[in-house]
Amino acid sequence: MSTILGKDEQKIKEATFTANLILFWLKANYVLTNKRVTGHTPNTLFGLIPLGKAQIAQPLKTIASVASSTKFSFLRLIIGVVFLVIGFSIMGSSFFGGIILLILGAINILNCFTATFVITNNAGQSTGYEISILEKSKVVAFTNEVNTVIADL
Repeated sequence: MSTILGKDEQKIKEATFTANLILFWLKANYVLTNKRVTGHTPNTLFGLIPLGKAQIAQPLKTIASVASSTKFSFLRLIIGVVFLVIGFSIMGSSFFGGIILLILGAINILNCFTATFVITNNAGQSTGYEISILEKSKVVAFTNEVNTVIADL
């Protein structure tokens, strides 16, 4: 990722994460500098169709804390199971339609468990960014680095 640095701004850490288990080539990129956190996360429709990206550019002086967590989405699991059941049930009459529903179901089930890092600003507003659960250790390392820099301000 190419981050344009401002005057007297120095890059401290750059992190690239896989945002989705299925679309592993879509990467989320974040850069920590001595003045801000910047980067982007790709957006997808149904976890399958890429639809742009969510940008972040947060000055460090406005960040109260950064936390990492794991998140389980029960709704994604239910949707995935429903798609799988419907897909298996229509395989006899519509093979192609059944395969599409099976794929959508599997994608939702695989993406129901994610790692998240949350940036909370000084006003108490939190913004979360989802990353693949396989990248949890990298997310924890990045959030620890951001918190260390914030503490030194």
